[in-house]
Amino acid sequence: MTMPTAFFFPGQASEAPAMLAPIMRHFPSIASDGIDAIQHALASDPDLPTIIRLLTNDNDNDKRLLHRTAIAQPCNLLAAILTWRVFLQTTKSADAGTGTGTTVFFGHSLGQITAFTAAGAITLVDALRIVRERGLAMEQVTGDSNNNNIDVPSKYGMLAVSLKNQSIGEFIKVHDAADLRDDPDQVVDCANFNSPSQVVLSGHIAALDKIAATELGQTTRKAATRYLPVRIPFHSRLLRPVESRVRAAVDNASSSITMPTSSTIHFLRNSNASPITTADDIRDAIVSGCWQPVDWLGSVRQVHNQFGVRRWIGIGPGSTITKTLVERCLGPDRAANDIVAFDPTKPGSAWDAIAAK
Repeated sequence: MTMPTAFFFPGQASEAPAMLAPIMRHFPSIASDGIDAIQHALASDPDLPTIIRLLTNDNDNDKRLLHRTAIAQPCNLLAAILTWRVFLQTTKSADAGTGTGTTVFFGHSLGQITAFTAAGAITLVDALRIVRERGLAMEQVTGDSNNNNIDVPSKYGMLAVSLKNQSIGEFIKVHDAADLRDDPDQVVDCANFNSPSQVVLSGHIAALDKIAATELGQTTRKAATRYLPVRIPFHSRLLRPVESRVRAAVDNASSSITMPTSSTIHFLRNSNASPITTADDIRDAIVSGCWQPVDWLGSVRQVHNQFGVRRWIGIGPGSTITKTLVERCLGPDRAANDIVAFDPTKPGSAWDAIAAK
């Protein structure tokens, strides 16, 4: 019987210029199919030439445009799905964990939509349209929809906090008591529970700075905190207004969003690691996933404990970093698990083996 396997997909902030270059070099037909898909999905989109250029060319003058959420998200999803197709083409089905055994598809934030796509619940063309609209909606509600804003510091952001001497529960208890939460111009929410020792906060930069300085005893953006390279307060209540626009994009998908019929394929909801069992669950997870938190710690533990997964395979640019989060979440159990990442942008990852075939 095939070993239970989990495929995990990274979220935003893992993209880089020319993400498709390694796939174009080693698997040109797969890369060509991917370019065709995004050209079809965004045929009338004015940013399509920019998106294709960023995917295929490493131009220093263009790098800053990847900080635009509406550009980064389709780039990230396409690169991950093409890496997935390379993986399937170069790996025997049974060995890949896509045969008769239990297979869990899940992802971090945007990676949840990528996971649905990889498992066949959403077509690639529809997924690209949805995440493009998702990114545009996020830019709109935060006032970040003007290209010129890329050169202006955003008033929103995300802050990764390393918990040195307290648990996540202890941190949340202190954070929830903060007066900052009651000021509409000083919003901060716990966005990501990445590991037993890391929480990511999301909201107004001014409020994040105050938390770093007061609650964490820091006066600089160093030490136990790290600001993520994003301009949007992902997974905070500030993004609740994007729901209607994202829901419309989901409802207008050209093909039906479906729950895979195989009883061996499983999904988990990002926000609370609960099972996703219907097509309506998938739609709701895409829509609410914009502003609800990401419980990565709970998800990894659920995959490990409920489904008995001991083999973990990361797919796409950024999966090397996400692999590290999986390892941290497993803690002492890490040694009994096989965890790899197929990351075309990181020499030394498992990608090297399939690229050399």
